[in-house]
Amino acid sequence: MKFSVIVPCYNSTPILRTLIEETKSVFHDMEVAEYEFILVNDCSPNPNTIDFLKQLVKDHREVKLIDLAKNTGQANAEVAAMNYVTGNIVINMDDDMQTHPKNIPILLKKLDEGYDLVLGRYAKKQHSAFRNFLTKADDVFEHIFIHKPKDVTFTSFWVARRYIIDEIVKYKNPYAFMVGLFSRTAGRIANAEVVHFERVEGDSGYNIWKLIKLWSNFTGFSILPLRVAGALGITMAAVAFIWAIVLLIQRLTGIVDVAGYASMMCMMLLFFGITLAFMGVMGEYIGRIFMSVNGTPQYVIKEIYSGDGE
Repeated sequence: MKFSVIVPCYNSTPILRTLIEETKSVFHDMEVAEYEFILVNDCSPNPNTIDFLKQLVKDHREVKLIDLAKNTGQANAEVAAMNYVTGNIVINMDDDMQTHPKNIPILLKKLDEGYDLVLGRYAKKQHSAFRNFLTKADDVFEHIFIHKPKDVTFTSFWVARRYIIDEIVKYKNPYAFMVGLFSRTAGRIANAEVVHFERVEGDSGYNIWKLIKLWSNFTGFSILPLRVAGALGITMAAVAFIWAIVLLIQRLTGIVDVAGYASMMCMMLLFFGITLAFMGVMGEYIGRIFMSVNGTPQYVIKEIYSGDGE
């Protein structure tokens, strides 16, 4: 059995070399003879990154490097790597050693129980309190909007069987979202408890805006926001109609002489604000449809480097 390890890279630091070497050590202890590493340079702005990654290719014959021409985001980088895996089992890891190689046997043991996909779940994540709060909120959101199993947490540390990967690579649109792709592809999904290690080098490549951009890709896998917009619109129209009847009755019976200007303006601002917000949601859907129909590439490969073992 052959294993393929995917590692999306962005401004990768020398700790990536340790990740590769320790992963190879883990495979050796497991008596795994065949394995490969697929590194994807997601157009790192640090000019030293590509040279560092190319050196890794030279030093390790099991390493293949895919150099992307422009930054596409972690999910698209993962899909790019999936198109080049040759293993029966595919493992995805971060490039910062927070998803530590020593946890790989734990995920594989759970996979052997008959699951299609196993994701590492952390008892305590080495992130800020705000980042952890966003993660928990996103977990609830994905359950509601994408029908993610309620008892499953999605992380970037996962192990999947090859036929899951072969199905995912059929997705060619530019807005890859791993939770959506896995949720609609894998039948049996489970978590395995692993340790989330502290970052040894470098800083996270994600800021709040990049996280929002990544999160917004759920629109390619759910139409529930559009249904919510329609239901809320009908509800608001019904409330407005009933309110108009009540005001008319009050006016005819002399209970109210002049309608309140302040309350009217507040309600108008509220209704128009909600209307514009949902117009923005619908515009996001339409814009993404246009970009997909227009043939916007999921990723663009600049060059591929293969290890020669020398």
